[in-house]
Amino acid sequence: MDCAKRRAVADLHDELMVEIFSRVPVKDLRRCTCVCKSWCNIITDPLNGKKLPQTLEGFFQGVVGGPHNYGQFTSLSGSGERVPPVDPSFSFITAMLPGVEHMVLLDSCNGLLLFGCTREDKFGYIVTNPATEELMTVPTSSCSCPPPPSVGGERYAHTFLMFNPAVSSHFHLVQIWEDNAVKEVETVHSYSSETKAWSDRSSKWGRGEEGGEWKLWGESVIGLTRGWALVDGLLHFLVFDLQKQENVIIAVDGEGKTCRIIGWHGKDVRTIAFIGQSQNHLHCIGVNLQLHQGSQVRFTQMSIWVLEDYDTEAWILKHNVSSSQFFELLSHPIKDFHIVAIHPDHNSFILVQHWNQKLVSYNMDTQELHGLCTLGKGYVIITPYVPCFLESSVLATKH
Repeated sequence: MDCAKRRAVADLHDELMVEIFSRVPVKDLRRCTCVCKSWCNIITDPLNGKKLPQTLEGFFQGVVGGPHNYGQFTSLSGSGERVPPVDPSFSFITAMLPGVEHMVLLDSCNGLLLFGCTREDKFGYIVTNPATEELMTVPTSSCSCPPPPSVGGERYAHTFLMFNPAVSSHFHLVQIWEDNAVKEVETVHSYSSETKAWSDRSSKWGRGEEGGEWKLWGESVIGLTRGWALVDGLLHFLVFDLQKQENVIIAVDGEGKTCRIIGWHGKDVRTIAFIGQSQNHLHCIGVNLQLHQGSQVRFTQMSIWVLEDYDTEAWILKHNVSSSQFFELLSHPIKDFHIVAIHPDHNSFILVQHWNQKLVSYNMDTQELHGLCTLGKGYVIITPYVPCFLESSVLATKH
C-alpha cells in the first residue's frame, strides 16, 4: 500500500474513532486517553474537540437593567476575563426572528436552550443551540396556555426541555399547567420535534388511573428552583406535597405517557434541597433543618445521595457535610444560600451565597469551597450551560 492510501485509511480510522468517542460520556472519555497513545492523540486534538462530549461550561444570569435571567455569562473556571463560549445576549435570535420581544430563558438541556417570547402579540417558544446559532420556533400548546411562572399570575405553565444528543437529534417539551390558587395541576402536554405537534396527556395521567397520576401528588407545588434531572430518558423534578409537608420526586418520559413517583429514603433528612444528574445517576441533596429563635429556619447538615437502583429505589449516601464544615458555623440560615447545579461529571455542586452574592463550588472529594465570581445585584435565575457543537438537522430550519 502506497503512502497516500495508508494516509487515507488512517484518516478514515480517525474519523470513525471520533464518531465513536462522540457518544461516550465525558468521564469515560477521559479514561480513554489512558488506553493508548493513538486514542489520546485523537481525543486531545483541538480539531476534534468540538465534536466530542462537553461538560458544564458555566452559567447564564441576568444583568442590572436588562433581562432578568440572561445577558451575562459566568465561566465555571472562575476567570472573569475568559471569553464566553456563546454570545450571552443571544442577539442572533432577534436578528433571525424580527419582532421577537420579552424573551425569557426557561430551561437548558445538553446544549439546547428554551426561551419563552412574544412575537406579533402571540406568546410562543424558541429552542436554540447558541453554539451553532441554530433555532426552531414552537407554538404554545393551546390558545389558553398560561404564561411561565416567571411572568407571574395564579395560573402558569412549567415547560421542561428534554434533549440527549447521544440518543437522538430530536427534543421533547413537557408542559405542566398549575393553578397556584388551589395548588393543583390542571393538565399535562408534551411536544415532539419529530412530529412538530403538541399532545394533550391529561387522559394518560387522568385521576383515578393507575401509574403515578398527579392525584398521588396531592395538594402540591412544583419546585421551581430545586433543580431537575434527565436520567435514563426520564425527566425528574420535585413536587412539594402541602398536606404531608414533604418533597416528592416525579419522573416522566418525553412523550408524557409515563409518570411515576420515585421513593425517597433519605433517613433523618428533613427536606430535599436540590436534585440533578451527575455521572449518569440521579443525585439528591438533602438538608437537616432546625428552628432557631422562633421562626428562622437554619440548616445543620447537608447530605448527598445517589439513586443506584431504580427497581429497588435504593439510595446510597455519597457525602455528608455539616454547617460547621461548610460555613464554619454550627448552623446557618437556609435562605442565605441557594444550590444552582450539581456538576454532571465531577463530585461537586455549585451554590450562591446570598449574603455576599458569590457563586461558589463545593468539591466533595477535597471538602473545599472554591469561589467562582461575585454576581453583583440583580441576579434572579441562574441557568447552567453545557455546550453542544454538533449541527442539527432538527434545528437547521432557520425562520
